[in-house]
Amino acid sequence: MGDAALTGLTECSKAWGMTKARTGAALLSLSLDRDSTDTLQAQLLVQLRRLILDRMIAPGSKLPSSRALAEELSVSRVTVSAVIDQLISEGYLEGRARSGVYVEAELPDQLPEAQSSTAASVDQGGADILPEKAPPVAPAPLQPFDTSAPELMLFPYRQWARHHDQTWRRPDAALLSRVDPFGWPPLREAIADHLREWRGLPCTADQIFITSGVVEAIGLIAAATLSEGDEVLTEEPGYAVLNRAVHHNRLVSVPSPVDQQGFDIKTALQTTPRAKAAIVTPSRHYPLGVTMPLSRRLELIEWAVARNAYVIEDDFDSEYRFQGQPLPAMMSLSNQDRVIYVGSFSKVIFSALRLGFVVFPKSMLPKVRSSSPQIDQQASLMLQPVLARFMHSGDFAIHIRRMRRLYAKRQVAALQAIKLHAADLLTVDPVPAGMHLVANLTPDLQSRMSDTEAAKRAKSAGVTVQPLSSFFAGPPMRQGLVMGFAGFSEEQLENGVRVLAAALGV
Repeated sequence: MGDAALTGLTECSKAWGMTKARTGAALLSLSLDRDSTDTLQAQLLVQLRRLILDRMIAPGSKLPSSRALAEELSVSRVTVSAVIDQLISEGYLEGRARSGVYVEAELPDQLPEAQSSTAASVDQGGADILPEKAPPVAPAPLQPFDTSAPELMLFPYRQWARHHDQTWRRPDAALLSRVDPFGWPPLREAIADHLREWRGLPCTADQIFITSGVVEAIGLIAAATLSEGDEVLTEEPGYAVLNRAVHHNRLVSVPSPVDQQGFDIKTALQTTPRAKAAIVTPSRHYPLGVTMPLSRRLELIEWAVARNAYVIEDDFDSEYRFQGQPLPAMMSLSNQDRVIYVGSFSKVIFSALRLGFVVFPKSMLPKVRSSSPQIDQQASLMLQPVLARFMHSGDFAIHIRRMRRLYAKRQVAALQAIKLHAADLLTVDPVPAGMHLVANLTPDLQSRMSDTEAAKRAKSAGVTVQPLSSFFAGPPMRQGLVMGFAGFSEEQLENGVRVLAAALGV
């Protein structure tokens, strides 16, 4: 080899060494605060994105492995992998087969800096400078009393990461071929086992269809059982996402009032006698938290049998029952194949998982098989085998039991804080399950403002509550504040109530 070639290799080696050293030095600046209200994943995403945009990590340079970066930061590998996947999807990174992950080489020459509308628009040569995009904005941290927040800091990430690593280090050959459209069979088996043990539902894996959540579930059910223009009874107040899913599938949503015993089919039929389905949350109504008694459940099933209709049982967050075992599923009461059970993992694990399921009666399976190709299936196959291992290992059940005890304590803390600091403003009764409370406005407070105004004042003060009136599709029949407690420490809950009381007492 000639001297020139050797010199070229030496220069390339030096350049590579400098790039690697620069990347290493930049990564050493990453600092994650475990006391922050932002999750570790959110912090890492923002900081790593900023290092790339600021060219602290050079375009085209290789990142350390997710395992090495996780060890360096003392976080789980799944946290690092999720951040890397997100940055790949945003175009900041690129994965190369059997090589690793690299910073995208074609980053823009000008970094996306926010500019004032009155900033100078002419450079030294007099050319116009086009306005640039603002940098990506990190999601705002969750505030008490956000109802979407489960406890994320105590999730068993180490166990989850172990299952993820064991799944994909040597993936099952079946994962790399054509998978059953109903979903990964071991996950369906794990869900069937869980439902038999926890919800008294004697179903089998072949009855279970894996979805990305309740919206996809409604689409699948509509394709298999309903026709365009069919009337569907929904709960009033209720979950707005369900109503939107009904309308999206060209069905007619008919909200029906919920009282202290939940949904009442007799009342609903007075205005909608020809309904073809009813979507209900019998174990724990959302948002009121009431439980439908056995008599009403049986009346609803009798109506479905008599009218050749279907009951769609949405089991929202009833795993978190603080007294005794969770109630048996309504589907377990029906021997006429008229109840369809819908579940999700968004509240018991985390919403980013985006995995749920539907349990169909056996008599419906041929229809579902024939109609499922019409549905744009969205459930992640990457996560299904990981969740299956997580459930089969017992880690899932352990996590639920642990969170159930924790949420029971946090509910008590929220109730005590309201009684101590806001008794003249709000009244609230304890509920035996769930992750949120509904606080009623006292007559004095209600004479001064609506629940919508109260929610606006709370937001301005730095806490999040949802007005109960926003859960009504029609004119609201009740006023109140929906307050999540599950994702916040007892100290955060008490401080949040103090802030809320000060905002409403003005």
